[in-house]
Amino acid sequence: MSNGMPEGLLQGRRVLVTGGSGGIGRGICEVAAREGARVAFTYHGNAEGAEATRAKLGAHAEAIAIQVDLRERDAPARVMAQVEAAWGGIDALINNAAISEAVPFVLIDDDDWDDLMALNVTAVFRLCRAAARAMVRQKYGRIVNIGSIAGARSIASPVHYATSKGAIEGMTRSLAHELGSYGILTNCVAAGIFEGGLRSTIPEHHQKRYLDACALGRIGSPSECGELVAWLASARNSYLNGTVLVLDGGTLA
Repeated sequence: MSNGMPEGLLQGRRVLVTGGSGGIGRGICEVAAREGARVAFTYHGNAEGAEATRAKLGAHAEAIAIQVDLRERDAPARVMAQVEAAWGGIDALINNAAISEAVPFVLIDDDDWDDLMALNVTAVFRLCRAAARAMVRQKYGRIVNIGSIAGARSIASPVHYATSKGAIEGMTRSLAHELGSYGILTNCVAAGIFEGGLRSTIPEHHQKRYLDACALGRIGSPSECGELVAWLASARNSYLNGTVLVLDGGTLA
Protein backbone atom coordinates (compact mmCIF):
# COMPACT_ATOMS: atom_id res chain seq x y z
CA MET A 1 0.00 0.00 0.00
CA SER A 2 1.19 3.52 -0.81
CA ASN A 3 -0.75 6.61 0.32
CA GLY A 4 -3.68 4.32 1.02
CA MET A 5 -3.64 2.98 -2.55
CA PRO A 6 -2.73 -0.62 -3.45
CA GLU A 7 0.55 -1.05 -5.26
CA GLY A 8 0.52 -2.32 -8.82
CA LEU A 9 1.42 -5.85 -9.88
CA LEU A 10 4.79 -4.67 -11.18
CA GLN A 11 5.56 -1.88 -8.74
CA GLY A 12 9.23 -0.94 -9.05
CA ARG A 13 10.00 -3.81 -11.43
CA ARG A 14 12.27 -3.32 -14.44
CA VAL A 15 10.59 -4.62 -17.58
CA LEU A 16 11.90 -4.89 -21.14
CA VAL A 17 9.36 -5.30 -23.95
CA THR A 18 10.52 -5.89 -27.52
CA GLY A 19 8.48 -4.46 -30.37
CA GLY A 20 6.77 -1.80 -28.31
CA SER A 21 5.90 0.74 -30.99
CA GLY A 22 2.38 -0.55 -31.66
CA GLY A 23 -0.15 -3.36 -31.45
CA ILE A 24 0.28 -5.92 -28.70
CA GLY A 25 3.66 -4.48 -27.74
CA ARG A 26 2.21 -1.08 -26.94
CA GLY A 27 -0.63 -2.68 -24.99
CA ILE A 28 1.86 -4.63 -22.89
CA CYS A 29 3.94 -1.50 -22.25
CA GLU A 30 0.90 0.51 -21.20
CA VAL A 31 -0.40 -2.08 -18.73
CA ALA A 32 3.08 -2.68 -17.28
CA ALA A 33 3.54 1.04 -16.72
CA ARG A 34 0.10 1.36 -15.16
CA GLU A 35 1.03 -1.48 -12.80
CA GLY A 36 4.07 0.43 -11.59
CA ALA A 37 6.91 -0.90 -13.75
CA ARG A 38 9.81 0.95 -15.26
CA VAL A 39 9.44 0.06 -18.92
CA ALA A 40 12.08 -0.17 -21.62
CA PHE A 41 10.91 -1.09 -25.10
CA THR A 42 12.53 -1.68 -28.44
CA TYR A 43 11.43 -0.65 -31.89
CA HIS A 44 12.97 -0.86 -35.33
CA GLY A 45 11.64 1.48 -38.03
CA ASN A 46 8.42 2.88 -36.55
CA ALA A 47 9.78 5.99 -34.82
CA GLU A 48 6.37 7.69 -34.85
CA GLY A 49 4.78 4.69 -33.16
CA ALA A 50 7.59 4.54 -30.61
CA GLU A 51 7.06 8.20 -29.73
CA ALA A 52 3.34 7.54 -29.31
CA THR A 53 4.10 4.66 -26.95
CA ARG A 54 6.52 6.74 -24.94
CA ALA A 55 3.97 9.55 -24.70
CA LYS A 56 1.35 7.15 -23.34
CA LEU A 57 3.80 5.82 -20.76
CA GLY A 58 4.97 9.23 -19.66
CA ALA A 59 2.15 9.78 -17.19
CA HIS A 60 2.73 6.44 -15.49
CA ALA A 61 6.34 5.36 -15.59
CA GLU A 62 9.97 5.97 -16.30
CA ALA A 63 10.42 4.75 -19.88
CA ILE A 64 13.28 4.02 -22.25
CA ALA A 65 12.79 3.64 -26.02
CA ILE A 66 15.57 1.76 -27.81
CA GLN A 67 15.83 1.80 -31.59
CA VAL A 68 17.50 -1.38 -32.75
CA ASP A 69 17.42 -4.13 -35.34
CA LEU A 70 17.24 -7.23 -33.17
CA ARG A 71 18.32 -9.39 -36.10
CA GLU A 72 21.86 -8.09 -35.70
CA ARG A 73 23.99 -10.64 -33.84
CA ASP A 74 25.04 -8.38 -30.97
CA ALA A 75 21.81 -6.33 -30.74
CA PRO A 76 20.12 -8.32 -27.93
CA ALA A 77 23.22 -8.08 -25.74
CA ARG A 78 23.48 -4.36 -26.42
CA VAL A 79 19.85 -3.79 -25.52
CA MET A 80 20.23 -5.72 -22.27
CA ALA A 81 23.39 -3.81 -21.41
CA GLN A 82 21.56 -0.50 -21.93
CA VAL A 83 18.75 -1.52 -19.59
CA GLU A 84 21.20 -2.76 -16.97
CA ALA A 85 23.22 0.46 -17.21
CA ALA A 86 20.08 2.53 -16.64
CA TRP A 87 18.44 0.47 -13.92
CA GLY A 88 21.05 -1.93 -12.59
CA GLY A 89 19.29 -5.05 -13.83
CA ILE A 90 16.12 -6.52 -15.27
CA ASP A 91 13.19 -8.30 -13.65
CA ALA A 92 11.06 -9.26 -16.64
CA LEU A 93 11.66 -9.79 -20.35
CA ILE A 94 8.72 -9.79 -22.75
CA ASN A 95 9.65 -11.12 -26.19
CA ASN A 96 7.02 -9.64 -28.46
CA ALA A 97 8.85 -8.38 -31.57
CA ALA A 98 8.04 -10.45 -34.64
CA ILE A 99 7.31 -10.21 -38.34
CA SER A 100 5.02 -12.10 -40.67
CA GLU A 101 3.95 -11.96 -44.30
CA ALA A 102 1.22 -13.76 -46.20
CA VAL A 103 3.37 -15.76 -48.63
CA PRO A 104 2.32 -19.15 -50.04
CA PHE A 105 4.72 -21.92 -49.05
CA VAL A 106 6.05 -22.56 -52.56
CA LEU A 107 6.92 -18.87 -52.93
CA ILE A 108 8.87 -18.53 -49.67
CA ASP A 109 12.51 -18.17 -50.65
CA ASP A 110 15.58 -18.68 -48.48
CA ASP A 111 15.92 -14.97 -47.71
CA ASP A 112 12.29 -14.78 -46.55
CA TRP A 113 12.87 -17.76 -44.25
CA ASP A 114 16.17 -16.51 -42.86
CA ASP A 115 14.91 -12.97 -42.24
CA LEU A 116 11.83 -14.12 -40.35
CA MET A 117 13.68 -16.72 -38.29
CA ALA A 118 16.37 -14.20 -37.39
CA LEU A 119 13.84 -11.99 -35.59
CA ASN A 120 11.13 -14.42 -34.51
CA VAL A 121 13.42 -17.13 -33.14
CA THR A 122 17.13 -16.32 -33.04
CA ALA A 123 16.72 -12.86 -31.50
CA VAL A 124 14.40 -14.34 -28.86
CA PHE A 125 17.03 -16.96 -28.02
CA ARG A 126 19.72 -14.30 -27.68
CA LEU A 127 17.53 -12.01 -25.58
CA CYS A 128 16.57 -14.86 -23.26
CA ARG A 129 20.23 -15.79 -22.89
CA ALA A 130 21.29 -12.23 -22.07
CA ALA A 131 18.40 -11.71 -19.65
CA ALA A 132 18.89 -15.07 -17.95
CA ARG A 133 22.51 -14.28 -17.14
CA ALA A 134 21.36 -11.21 -15.21
CA MET A 135 18.38 -12.96 -13.64
CA VAL A 136 20.44 -15.94 -12.44
CA ARG A 137 22.67 -13.57 -10.47
CA GLN A 138 19.70 -12.07 -8.65
CA LYS A 139 17.86 -15.41 -8.31
CA TYR A 140 14.68 -13.88 -9.72
CA GLY A 141 13.15 -13.23 -13.12
CA ARG A 142 10.19 -13.59 -15.40
CA ILE A 143 10.32 -14.30 -19.15
CA VAL A 144 7.16 -14.11 -21.24
CA ASN A 145 7.34 -15.07 -24.91
CA ILE A 146 4.54 -13.93 -27.18
CA GLY A 147 3.65 -16.80 -29.47
CA SER A 148 0.66 -17.38 -31.70
CA ILE A 149 -2.20 -19.78 -32.14
CA ALA A 150 -0.49 -20.48 -35.48
CA GLY A 151 2.22 -22.27 -33.51
CA ALA A 152 -0.21 -24.02 -31.19
CA ARG A 153 -2.68 -25.51 -33.68
CA SER A 154 -2.79 -26.28 -37.40
CA ILE A 155 -4.49 -23.26 -38.97
CA ALA A 156 -4.11 -21.37 -42.21
CA SER A 157 -0.90 -19.40 -41.69
CA PRO A 158 2.36 -18.66 -43.49
CA VAL A 159 4.51 -21.75 -42.94
CA HIS A 160 7.63 -19.91 -41.84
CA TYR A 161 5.65 -17.83 -39.32
CA ALA A 162 3.87 -20.87 -37.88
CA THR A 163 7.20 -22.69 -37.65
CA SER A 164 8.79 -19.80 -35.78
CA LYS A 165 5.98 -19.64 -33.24
CA GLY A 166 6.09 -23.40 -32.71
CA ALA A 167 9.79 -23.04 -31.98
CA ILE A 168 9.03 -20.37 -29.38
CA GLU A 169 6.78 -22.81 -27.53
CA GLY A 170 9.52 -25.43 -27.41
CA MET A 171 12.05 -22.84 -26.26
CA THR A 172 9.67 -21.72 -23.50
CA ARG A 173 9.22 -25.23 -22.10
CA SER A 174 12.93 -26.00 -22.16
CA LEU A 175 13.86 -22.71 -20.50
CA ALA A 176 11.29 -23.32 -17.78
CA HIS A 177 13.08 -26.51 -16.80
CA GLU A 178 16.58 -25.08 -17.05
CA LEU A 179 15.95 -21.76 -15.29
CA GLY A 180 13.25 -22.62 -12.78
CA SER A 181 15.65 -23.54 -10.00
CA TYR A 182 17.02 -19.98 -10.14
CA GLY A 183 13.63 -18.41 -9.45
CA ILE A 184 13.09 -17.60 -13.13
CA LEU A 185 9.67 -18.47 -14.56
CA THR A 186 9.21 -18.74 -18.32
CA ASN A 187 5.82 -18.82 -20.02
CA CYS A 188 4.33 -18.24 -23.45
CA VAL A 189 1.14 -16.52 -24.60
CA ALA A 190 -0.23 -18.04 -27.81
CA ALA A 191 -2.07 -14.99 -29.09
CA GLY A 192 -4.98 -14.90 -31.48
CA ILE A 193 -5.71 -11.87 -33.66
CA PHE A 194 -5.40 -8.51 -31.94
CA GLU A 195 -5.93 -4.96 -33.11
CA GLY A 196 -2.91 -3.35 -34.74
CA GLY A 197 0.47 -4.96 -35.22
CA LEU A 198 0.58 -8.11 -37.34
CA ARG A 199 -3.16 -8.05 -38.01
CA SER A 200 -2.40 -6.06 -41.17
CA THR A 201 -0.50 -9.06 -42.57
CA ILE A 202 -3.50 -11.41 -42.21
CA PRO A 203 -5.75 -11.69 -45.30
CA GLU A 204 -9.33 -10.54 -44.76
CA HIS A 205 -10.80 -13.99 -45.44
CA HIS A 206 -8.63 -15.50 -42.70
CA GLN A 207 -9.73 -12.77 -40.30
CA LYS A 208 -13.35 -13.57 -41.12
CA ARG A 209 -12.76 -17.27 -40.41
CA TYR A 210 -11.22 -16.30 -37.09
CA LEU A 211 -14.17 -14.11 -36.12
CA ASP A 212 -16.66 -16.78 -37.17
CA ALA A 213 -14.88 -19.31 -34.91
CA CYS A 214 -14.23 -16.95 -32.00
CA ALA A 215 -16.59 -17.59 -29.10
CA LEU A 216 -16.54 -13.87 -28.24
CA GLY A 217 -17.03 -12.87 -31.88
CA ARG A 218 -14.42 -10.13 -31.90
CA ILE A 219 -10.76 -9.25 -32.32
CA GLY A 220 -8.79 -8.81 -29.11
CA SER A 221 -7.48 -5.48 -27.82
CA PRO A 222 -3.76 -5.13 -27.07
CA SER A 223 -4.49 -4.18 -23.46
CA GLU A 224 -6.20 -7.55 -22.93
CA CYS A 225 -2.96 -9.26 -23.81
CA GLY A 226 -1.13 -6.76 -21.61
CA GLU A 227 -3.24 -7.70 -18.59
CA LEU A 228 -2.27 -11.37 -18.85
CA VAL A 229 1.37 -10.60 -19.51
CA ALA A 230 1.55 -8.26 -16.52
CA TRP A 231 0.40 -11.03 -14.20
CA LEU A 232 2.79 -13.57 -15.72
CA ALA A 233 5.65 -11.09 -15.37
CA SER A 234 4.85 -10.31 -11.74
CA ALA A 235 5.83 -11.89 -8.44
CA ARG A 236 2.13 -12.71 -8.02
CA ASN A 237 2.85 -15.53 -10.43
CA SER A 238 4.95 -17.88 -8.30
CA TYR A 239 4.15 -21.31 -9.74
CA LEU A 240 2.99 -21.10 -13.35
CA ASN A 241 6.03 -22.11 -15.39
CA GLY A 242 6.63 -23.66 -18.81
CA THR A 243 3.03 -23.13 -19.85
CA VAL A 244 1.58 -22.00 -23.18
CA LEU A 245 -1.57 -19.96 -22.51
CA VAL A 246 -3.90 -19.57 -25.47
CA LEU A 247 -5.40 -16.07 -25.58
CA ASP A 248 -7.86 -16.05 -28.46
CA GLY A 249 -11.35 -15.41 -27.09
CA GLY A 250 -12.20 -19.09 -27.39
CA THR A 251 -11.39 -19.48 -31.10
CA LEU A 252 -9.61 -22.81 -30.66
CA ALA A 253 -11.85 -24.03 -27.82
